[in-house]
Amino acid sequence: MKTKIVYVVVSSPDDIYLEQAYISMYSLKYYMPDAHIVLLTDKLTSETLTGIRKEKVRYVDEMKVIDLDGSKYNAQQRSRQLKTSIRNLIEGDFLFIDCDTIITKILDDIEHVNAPIAACYDSHCLLKDNPYREMNLRMGRQLDFPLDHESVFFNSGVIYVKDVPVAHEFYRLWNIYLNQGYQYNVYKDQPSFAKTNYEMNHIVHQLDDEWNCELKHGIRYLKDAYIVHYLCTNASQFQNEQLFIFNEKSVLLEVKETGILSEKIIEVIKDPFKGLAKLTHCFSGDDVYFFSTQEYQFVRKHFKRGGKSRLFLILRLFNLVERLVYRYVRIAQGRATFKTPW
Repeated sequence: MKTKIVYVVVSSPDDIYLEQAYISMYSLKYYMPDAHIVLLTDKLTSETLTGIRKEKVRYVDEMKVIDLDGSKYNAQQRSRQLKTSIRNLIEGDFLFIDCDTIITKILDDIEHVNAPIAACYDSHCLLKDNPYREMNLRMGRQLDFPLDHESVFFNSGVIYVKDVPVAHEFYRLWNIYLNQGYQYNVYKDQPSFAKTNYEMNHIVHQLDDEWNCELKHGIRYLKDAYIVHYLCTNASQFQNEQLFIFNEKSVLLEVKETGILSEKIIEVIKDPFKGLAKLTHCFSGDDVYFFSTQEYQFVRKHFKRGGKSRLFLILRLFNLVERLVYRYVRIAQGRATFKTPW
């Protein structure tokens, strides 16, 4: 395959981003030993790649180190500065892949895509159905961009990019709009990606959903996925067990400590279904939007198995009152006889 695979890693010994990239790069080489991996990083990160951390970049074929001002940008911002500049730092066609991913099959088919830039819809749906629509619209307004008039909104976790002038221009503008967003507290790169696509007459084409299976929203595509995107930022801080094995921080901390990919990890790379939690619950429709609200997050924060928290006692009282009212209304309508709801 002529297409290069590009990862962006900005990391320190205090985080687990390098470990995510290490697992993803291993999975790529498992299926494609001859794949050409380019690691784009900053000088501060490169200086930490010693000892066991150096071993975790063993699958990298080409490393590019860019000197970014650590006093001007924090780690997240440095990562996005690099991500939005890839096209003007790398020669040749490339497939950018986020670190919080695993590759699950050979990627040769990407070269059949006939587009200067291609990506998957965010959350595998149109913007009108996106569970994060309101947040994205707000950031669009902060960028002075009529995102509410757009029908599509792309996820920037997997992007196929050809080495053509229009793609170079796209990345030039994307980086400009990203930095403009910092002035208005917009630090995510997807709103600026959307604005760039709008300004350039929608040159971004849609990739099939299997190229970026966002696990939380795209389990439908898991069976045929090329790339599984387990979305490290969507891991719940309250759950005792995460949806996917690599959302479990303890798994990545073990890799961080030992540098060893266990048989359990390799098993998941061979069959990603084995990385799913044993106890799961699928939901769709309005439930998706409810579980994305701040109200749900507030209630979830106070949930305890058995419902013994003070908040849940209050909620149960409200539920009891609601059930009593419902029962007496039905009695009044002659559709039910009295029966206590407990």
